[in-house]
Amino acid sequence: MNGIDVSQWQGYIDFEAVRRAGVELVYIKASEGTDLVDPFFFRNYANASNAGLPVGFYHYLTARSVEETGAEAYHFVETVEGLRNDARLVMDIEDIAGLTREEVNRIAGAFLKAVQEYSGKMPAIYAGADNAAQILGEELVVYPLWIAEYDVDEPTMDNLWETWAGWQYTDMGRVAGIQGHVDRDIFTEEILEESSEPITRSGERPSYRIRQRTYRIYRIRSGDTLFSIAQRFGVEVEALEQLNKMKDPNLIYAGQLLKIP
Repeated sequence: MNGIDVSQWQGYIDFEAVRRAGVELVYIKASEGTDLVDPFFFRNYANASNAGLPVGFYHYLTARSVEETGAEAYHFVETVEGLRNDARLVMDIEDIAGLTREEVNRIAGAFLKAVQEYSGKMPAIYAGADNAAQILGEELVVYPLWIAEYDVDEPTMDNLWETWAGWQYTDMGRVAGIQGHVDRDIFTEEILEESSEPITRSGERPSYRIRQRTYRIYRIRSGDTLFSIAQRFGVEVEALEQLNKMKDPNLIYAGQLLKIP
């Protein structure tokens, strides 16, 4: 299946044009951390659904401890509760700086288990090819893998998974109905839910307190400059330099993760 994944960074999307362009599945960013909801999430969901496009939802994981994962999982499921989903709920695991391999796997496993408990649905994992090969352990293989790897004819499956359920093959795609670049994907039937029934949530909100982060994470895209990113988020360039401990602010690259105050 030809697919795309979108978030606020695509701005307004003409999903009717997207459908006519041959897109068969749209993954939409729903949430991040313990309290952020993508500003365009509900609009993207409504417009994609009205255009007759199958949809799936993903959450950008930021937890730094197992204790935080319950709140993130609850926030994700609460955000998408009551909405039709045609594809698996997905954990987007990119923000792992400063964590050991063991910590990443404990956190990821706890989050995925909590999502499944709250939603009653088996989730999937989105990860870059390097992280899938070098970081993610065998305890996560039960969850389908959506792998990101660019400039190759097919994904490099030198990891513990036998197959991939999704392959993000570029972040520089072009699709009618979207201004600028968009992530392009190929999905297999493994990414699909058996039923498109609306998501129902079970369980109670975790009672423990969550450490409040003073920054969010942004994945740099081609064409970004530190100045344009600062303008987009309404922060000073110097604040970005200091928070990210940048020795040369001119040396940024597509795919790099940047902390935003």
